[in-house]
Amino acid sequence: MDLKRKIITSLADLRQDYAGTVPVDIIKKWVDSKKNDQSQEDVLRPYEKTGYLVSTDSAGLSRLTAERPLLEVMKIVSEPKEIIFEMGKKIGGRGVGIWAADNSEMFYDHKDVDAVTLLNTMASAQKVIHQGLLQVGMGIHKATFWGIGLNMFGKEAELLEAVAEDFTAGKEIIISESVKKELSEDWLEKLTYREDLKEFERAFYTLNYNDLGSAFESFILPDFSKLEKNQLYPLPFNRQFFLMLKQMGVNRDVELALQNLYQNKIVILVKVYHREEKLLLDQLTDWVVVNAIIHEVADKYNVELIKSNGDLGIFVADGDSEAIEFAEDLFDTLNRGNDQVAIGICRGDVLIFDLDDGGKDIAGGAVNVASKISEDIPDKNALYIEKSVKLPINHHHKYTEFSMEKSNVLIEGVCLCDL
Repeated sequence: MDLKRKIITSLADLRQDYAGTVPVDIIKKWVDSKKNDQSQEDVLRPYEKTGYLVSTDSAGLSRLTAERPLLEVMKIVSEPKEIIFEMGKKIGGRGVGIWAADNSEMFYDHKDVDAVTLLNTMASAQKVIHQGLLQVGMGIHKATFWGIGLNMFGKEAELLEAVAEDFTAGKEIIISESVKKELSEDWLEKLTYREDLKEFERAFYTLNYNDLGSAFESFILPDFSKLEKNQLYPLPFNRQFFLMLKQMGVNRDVELALQNLYQNKIVILVKVYHREEKLLLDQLTDWVVVNAIIHEVADKYNVELIKSNGDLGIFVADGDSEAIEFAEDLFDTLNRGNDQVAIGICRGDVLIFDLDDGGKDIAGGAVNVASKISEDIPDKNALYIEKSVKLPINHHHKYTEFSMEKSNVLIEGVCLCDL
């Protein structure tokens, strides 16, 4: 029996932390069903959410990262998120997922918010964000999604995330046809059709910055020290660190305390490229199974799990040999399960956070480099080791050298090619 089949047959005993972000009971119901369209509809009905999803991605982060220290960049990245969350919360929005890196996502139920109010609010957010150092692009789409755990799932959610991540520019808002249909005439004349987004089989339109209105002329951020953790955006660190970050540039003692939090670690970032599934629950089942496999392999090594959901995993280690041995074992195990997997390894100073509600997250240049070489290199089934990590003298695998330039940063190292 292969490893994937073994895990599926023992779902009843699978710990939730091994399953990742998808509740195990959903997968159990699916595996025990007829596994057709009707079965999926029955299982997912309690999680169905119709409304507007707003995804954002920053512009100009690579330049800031090259020019400024990590902690300063983290503060700058946090500021647009604070504005988006506070404004969105005022009209009934709720945060989706953990807002790691430079992304944010909020959901607005169609029974609570209309398209005009939402667009007015997001336009106002862009006006306020424009006063800061980091600009963001926004995507807005109305559809039916599935709210499972902390996240929104489904092809419509994936579509919007792709648009926001890869096609928005700073200061602009892209909306889908389903949002456009609900707008007033004065908004419609400000939209420009996006010819370049025809590949998504949806019509999308851009609202440029110069055409943005503003409904919150005197918007002022609250005093975050007086807010409870559940009143803050979905932080990728704990509340204490967030409040310290807000003191950057104001309190020198706080800055020194933050500097002492750095740790020198080897980062192992795992990106799994799952086969395409027709049904969402087949996709989520594969996430759960792959996540369990990742945990089983990691348990054999002296590596620290930061986070893993079956699609993306991040680990840290102290020793070069230990990190490489773990990565090779994980790569081989996942490939035997017919998944493509790209792994990037890099050493550097990082910040590791314990989250308020459990779990961990991480930030640092080594994470960014490991992410770039596991997600942006064309070969999606390989193990890449950046030059900061040294191969053991007795290493027995063949390798080729690689180099790539991403966001004006040159990354070099070796790719193991006979795994």
